Amino acid sequence: MFQKLKFFAAVSVVATSALFLACNGQESAQSKTGEKNVQPAAQPAEQPVATKSLVIFYSQNGATKKVAEIFQKARNADVFEIALATPYPSTYDSTIAAVGAQRESKQWPALVNAKADLAKYDTVFLGYPIMFGSFAPPIYSFLDSNDLSGKVVVPFCTYGSGGRKASAAELKTLEPNANVTLAYGISNKRVTAENGSEVAAKEIEAFFADLETGKTDEMLMGGYSEQRPLTAEDSAVFAAATKDYAYLSLKPLSVSTQVVAGTNFLFTCEMKAFGGPAVQTNVKIFRPLPGRGEPELIVVEK
Repeated sequence: MFQKLKFFAAVSVVATSALFLACNGQESAQSKTGEKNVQPAAQPAEQPVATKSLVIFYSQNGATKKVAEIFQKARNADVFEIALATPYPSTYDSTIAAVGAQRESKQWPALVNAKADLAKYDTVFLGYPIMFGSFAPPIYSFLDSNDLSGKVVVPFCTYGSGGRKASAAELKTLEPNANVTLAYGISNKRVTAENGSEVAAKEIEAFFADLETGKTDEMLMGGYSEQRPLTAEDSAVFAAATKDYAYLSLKPLSVSTQVVAGTNFLFTCEMKAFGGPAVQTNVKIFRPLPGRGEPELIVVEK
């Protein structure tokens, strides 16, 4: 037994010596050639890319929140919901009175969360309902407390009949150092319909494509025919789509069309909203293919 132990010990010494000599030989060869067999450094585990987009929105009745969630999902963005310290009244007429008083006095409502941490974001999606032709008063409160300079600002809105272009134009005026892009808008009626989320998601996908190619409102109007006098068919389409908008006192003057999966109608109209002075505006109406629904008002551009 003792002899066996001595034998294994001797083998161990020889093996260790051989390994030592081999290592020395490698080092000697490396020193002569000036080269080293450097093993590549281990690559760090891939870190998730931090989001650079933030969806900021105020929603009074849930319609704008619905659209905000579609934007958030589409861009994997963070979310900041603007909340009023004192919510608006629950009834429509009382809310209209409260908002009208705020717009008249320019005393904007207090917010629960007036400040947002914008430093790590380069793109802000700003959503709001249209009230009195432009964005709701809580947006003024938010803008008073935050600086969007240097940000790409993508407006989106929900409305009764329109206000998309007017609100985006006002936002450009209030935030001259931000890059305010083309705005997206959808009516409350359409987004809260049974298939409203699906309709909005498809429109927003197309909206992103327009943003990426740098399209403007003027460019998007390029596919329409020349304006022409109304036919009996045009008048019937207009009457069907505007039957719930009597308060706008719309009078169609001429129309142009664009054939899509259905037909887009662009009516030039005289409008006397709420008994106000007559102004000229454009009314966009979509008529689906036969058997796929009734004509619907898309927007009154004002």
